[in-house]
Formats: sequence, structure tokens, C-alpha cells
Amino acid sequence: MKYFIANLAAHTLVVAFLVLLMIIFTNRNRKHKTKHSLTFFMPLLIAGVIIYDMLFLTAPRFLDLSAVVNQNYYSYTGTVEKIGYLNNYIVIDGKTYYINPLRDLPSPGTSVRVKYSRHGHYAIEVAPIETLNVTDSLNEEMQTTVTSES
Repeated sequence: MKYFIANLAAHTLVVAFLVLLMIIFTNRNRKHKTKHSLTFFMPLLIAGVIIYDMLFLTAPRFLDLSAVVNQNYYSYTGTVEKIGYLNNYIVIDGKTYYINPLRDLPSPGTSVRVKYSRHGHYAIEVAPIETLNVTDSLNEEMQTTVTSES
């Protein structure tokens, strides 16, 4: 949970810094102090980055804040397909879940149960599960039943 809060704070600070930069560049444009023609378009570029960051990173985390604080999580069981380059996300059955990169990660191909937040897909817990061989279990049960009747 500490990683979730730190990540949310970091993204909020990034957005606040980008808004500040956009205001500075917009004021320079309005006062006609822009020296290079490409810097005239900086407010538009920064606005695009702000919108992307807010839509896909910061806003989903804000929506998940109450769920994480109240420990209301969704659960899903699947197979790990891929682990991110910086160990900050894993892909389970085609869905991306963001995780703390400092925790122990399961290897690809492992069956896991993941508890995650609804909007941001932040994985609170990733636990490997054991796959049971049903046929061996049935054979063992039948052998036990046969030998106990004697």
C-alpha cells in the first residue's frame, strides 16, 4: 500500500509540474517573448502529456484510493505471461497489472491469484497457486476406498 500511495503522489506531482510548465510557456507566448518557433507549440505538447498522464495513470489511481484504503479488492486467477522490463507490471492472461517492483515475482508460466484494484489494476497481492492433478486425486481416493473395504 505504501508503494501505491508513493506512486499516486509522484504522478500527482508530475501533473502539477507539467501544469506549471504549461502556464509558464503560455504566458511567454501571450507576451510575445517566444524566441524559437517550435517553443510556441510547447503548451500544446505539454497539454497532451498532461491529458495522457491524467487519463491513464493518475485518475485511475485516484479512483482506487478509497478501495485501497478500505481494502476492497478484486481477485483473478490466471497464468503469468510476461513480466515488465523494470519489474513494475505483470501480464496475466492478456491483462496488465501494476506491481511493486521490489517484491518477489513469479516466473512466466506460473499460475497465480492476484488481488488488484478495480480502475488502476494495481496488484496488491500476487500469490502462486498449486495446480492439482484431478485424475491422480481420483485414483488415490478410489485406491483408499478399495483398500479400506477389505
